[in-house]
Amino acid sequence: MDRDSYQVLALRGFAGLDGAAGELVRVGWVALTPLAVCCVVLWLFRLPRISACLALLFGTIAGTVATLAAVQGGNEGAMVGISLTGPVVTLGGAVLGIAGAITVLTANTRTAISPGGAP
Repeated sequence: MDRDSYQVLALRGFAGLDGAAGELVRVGWVALTPLAVCCVVLWLFRLPRISACLALLFGTIAGTVATLAAVQGGNEGAMVGISLTGPVVTLGGAVLGIAGAITVLTANTRTAISPGGAP
C-alpha cells in the first residue's frame, strides 16, 4: 500500500524515530510548506536575495528528502511503500528552486538610466 509523506511520518515510531529525533523530522518536514510560501512572499515584497537564500535552504532540504524517498520508494517487498510521483515532483521543484536562487544571487543588479544618459 502506498502512502504519502505525511502518512509515512505518522509511522515514524516503527523506524525507531519516536523520540526527539522523530519530532524534529516531523516538524522539519511540515515546516517546508510555510518556508516555500515565505520565499514567495519575500519575493513579492522585493526582497529577492533573502528569498533566494531561503529558497536554497528549502531546495536543499526538500531535494535531499525527495531523493532519499525516491531511492527507497521502489521497495516492492516493504510493508509500507512511498508513491514515486510525490518525491519526483518535489525533487524537480527543488532543483528549479535552487537554480532560480543561484541565478538571483549571482545576477548583477542594474540601475535605471534616464533618457538623457545621466543616472
